[in-house]
Amino acid sequence: MADFYEILGVSREASAPEIRSAFRRLAREHHPDVSQAPEAETKFAEIAEAYRVLSNAELRSDYDRGTYDPRPVRTEPPRESARRRAARVRAYKVRINSVINDMLEAERREARFRAEAVMITVTLFLSTLFVAAARPSASIAPYGPVTQIVLWGLCLLGVWQFVRSLHLVLEHFTYRPRVLSVTDENLPPQPFSRATAWGFLILGYAVSLAVGGFIGKIAFSDPTETFTALDFLHDACVFPPIAILAVINFRRLEEFLHRI
Repeated sequence: MADFYEILGVSREASAPEIRSAFRRLAREHHPDVSQAPEAETKFAEIAEAYRVLSNAELRSDYDRGTYDPRPVRTEPPRESARRRAARVRAYKVRINSVINDMLEAERREARFRAEAVMITVTLFLSTLFVAAARPSASIAPYGPVTQIVLWGLCLLGVWQFVRSLHLVLEHFTYRPRVLSVTDENLPPQPFSRATAWGFLILGYAVSLAVGGFIGKIAFSDPTETFTALDFLHDACVFPPIAILAVINFRRLEEFLHRI
């Protein structure tokens, strides 16, 4: 019997995500629609069979114990055999195509979440740095009541959009802390803890404020200006959510225009 672990290039202790990742990598390389090698179809069939067994906990357990037995080939009358063989081939191709489609959809979904995470964090940090350096309240002040109402309205909309996007990103990439045993095999699929993500956001925001404030003091300071700490906090709270609101809605608009 073929060594399914060797076919996928993983160890016998490989986790389910490692097996899935190995299959995705090999499928992209050896799928008959991609590879021009004459043995591509045979190679891909081996890869798919190895993944089918190792991705199923029950079949993998049987395989590891040496009790896994592939379905025996039945002898049939010649006329009927060809018809059934063709049906089996079609069913096999449908199953494999379904696996590939699920894999590609999972990758597209993963890419969307990564893009969302990068977009909101980069926008938050860069807009905070720019605002802390440029000091809009010192440049455009004094704000009238109408301007303040508009700014705070946009700010609240931006906070709402940011919280919505951040919630989805955190649910996808982070896990909540729980007590794990050394022998616990049900490890969280997410790569980061919730505390790590919040720490990264808070630290990044604080560093952006500090760096932006330093740049503003060096490059844009004016001895005659009356820019107070309250003005600094006002700008740091109001303008970054507005920048996030603008970026998120520009991205939504771009996605909408691509669909029509």
